[in-house]
Amino acid sequence: MADNTYTRFNDISISERILNTVFLLTIGLGYLAALANMYYTHQGLDGKAGLSVEDVVISYYGSTKQTRLGTAVTGIMKTNLKIKSDQDVILKWIHSGASETAYNDDIAPILNRDCVMCHTPSINPSLPNLTNYEGVSEVAKPGGVTIPTLVRVSHIHLFGIAFILFFIGRIFLLCEINVYVKRIAVVIPFAAMLLDVVSWFITKSIPEFAYVVILSGALMGISMGMQILLSIYQMWFFTALVHK
Repeated sequence: MADNTYTRFNDISISERILNTVFLLTIGLGYLAALANMYYTHQGLDGKAGLSVEDVVISYYGSTKQTRLGTAVTGIMKTNLKIKSDQDVILKWIHSGASETAYNDDIAPILNRDCVMCHTPSINPSLPNLTNYEGVSEVAKPGGVTIPTLVRVSHIHLFGIAFILFFIGRIFLLCEINVYVKRIAVVIPFAAMLLDVVSWFITKSIPEFAYVVILSGALMGISMGMQILLSIYQMWFFTALVHK
């Protein structure tokens, strides 16, 4: 059966166009919010304002100069500490071996007051868990994110974004463009997403793969954005031109 016999935007009702449009716009805004969250989560880990490749390296591979917790309280999270001297308390605890007893006495009250409102798995699973000693001790040691954390975040990432890409792709298939271009276009964001996730694990051992993390994430976002924009354009403007 020829591809042009399938349903296109010209064949759907105004109500369907409205539903598709509000869905695509909502997903687009949600993705922009996710980018902002990613920026504020990872930026400044190298002690400098803004998101850099070094920030990505520190997130996954780790820093050769400081632990992730130490980097955070001397960098991007420094302003979150309500009492400036608490930075020295945390750094001293890290350098003295990060014992559980000292954590309960000195560190937990600081983190519970200033940090756990964001660093709680149920609120933000992509951030380190600072609600208990086990979670805090992970980021108080040299090295980047742990394998269990990567597994947890990646399965949430894959399941959630795969559904989003599927529904965006289903709408995009109604566009009037070359069928081979269309087939490649719906595969690209899925491939980029898989490459992105795989690169997280590789970057933990090979820091140079941080570039692949950035490029694959950018490719997924750009390809998904192009599908959204082209779908909205053809739903409301291309179809109107066809009907004239």
